[in-house]
Amino acid sequence: MSARFRYSYGKGDFASAMASIKDPIAAAGTGAIKELADIVKREGRQDMASAGFSKRFQNTFRGNVYPAGRNSIDAAAVLYSKVRYSNIFETGGTISGKPRLWLPLPTAPTRAGRQKMTPALYVKTIGPLISIERQGKPPLLAGKIATNRRGSKTGKVSLSALKRGGAGAPSTLVPLFVGIDRVSIKDKLHIREITERAAGRLGELYFKHLNPEG
Repeated sequence: MSARFRYSYGKGDFASAMASIKDPIAAAGTGAIKELADIVKREGRQDMASAGFSKRFQNTFRGNVYPAGRNSIDAAAVLYSKVRYSNIFETGGTISGKPRLWLPLPTAPTRAGRQKMTPALYVKTIGPLISIERQGKPPLLAGKIATNRRGSKTGKVSLSALKRGGAGAPSTLVPLFVGIDRVSIKDKLHIREITERAAGRLGELYFKHLNPEG
């Protein structure tokens, strides 16, 4: 005795059935990736804070999930820092000047608009810099700061006083940058370790979002 069975379905039934499976899978995968990105971003910023980096530096560490604004079974996260040189604090290493690195002194303005201050930017936006060579010591770059009628600095070094000095007002020199040949930076951050640890939880996060009611 033999029997034969046949399954019949209406047009579009198979596609609907597959969509009903695909949608929760995409939602769970995207939810897991978003949570993973949040974990890495939070723990990464905490790691930066522990290493002594400023709140501004911490906030440059970002996480984006793609595709944006919708669920996808191919969801992916990109975690990155907006500070281009930040990786040196993860790996450590030596940065050499060409021929020197010019580091800002506490007297130097920190920014010009939205850009971080450098000697080239200073010359472009404020005024000339004067090189000061010192026997047995690192050289300096000094800016012209406006003086009062007695020939003294007008109190605290300010951007406006530097601009007036650079524009030709009566002035005196104030050191702004010190030149060094190279600087060695120790590894201070553990972002890769944090990312790998979070990636190990991806399966757990996926099932959490697949069955949000537990």
